[in-house]
Amino acid sequence: MMCIAVGTLQSVLNYGMMAFNPSFLIRTYGLTMQETALQFGLLSAAMGIIGPLAWGPLSDWLNQRFPGAGRAWVALFAMAVSPVMSFWVYFAADPGSFYARFLIYSFILTGWMPPLYAIMYDQVLPRMRGLTASLYLLVMTILGMGIGPYVVGLLSDATGSLRTAMLSINVVAIPIAVLMLLIARRAQRDEAALLERAKG
Repeated sequence: MMCIAVGTLQSVLNYGMMAFNPSFLIRTYGLTMQETALQFGLLSAAMGIIGPLAWGPLSDWLNQRFPGAGRAWVALFAMAVSPVMSFWVYFAADPGSFYARFLIYSFILTGWMPPLYAIMYDQVLPRMRGLTASLYLLVMTILGMGIGPYVVGLLSDATGSLRTAMLSINVVAIPIAVLMLLIARRAQRDEAALLERAKG
């Protein structure tokens, strides 16, 4: 349940930021819709593939050395560092600097997905993984996609600054970090007690 909560909160942050990135680039740097779609679209798609492919094996390797906590620390690193980096990214002076910074930022940001999913599915029996995935996707979609962009839009209207609104959504990183610390402490113990919990 904590993994689902973390993934949902992270989705609030991610979707809140990503939904307004094209508008931010057009308003801030004067790019056209076509330029933004091509440049930002390709960069986001590439990092969405490369990032998880790199972080997944790394989190598995760390989990072998530090059972339970290894994956959690990778996810915590990505979720804690990326909000801080976002201030560096979204105050870039020109589009070239933005894209260069966003490349590093998005690589780190994608680091939370493989380890968190692995932890979540390791906490349930194989026969329950389909139900777990369905529950997670339902909650994450309704709350993450529903709340994130909506809140950023409200804040943008209230403050008159899209940059301020987008960066403000990073406040959810605080409960995310707290929950990930709890997961890191409990993951190995809870996985070891899986069969007993399933019987109960």
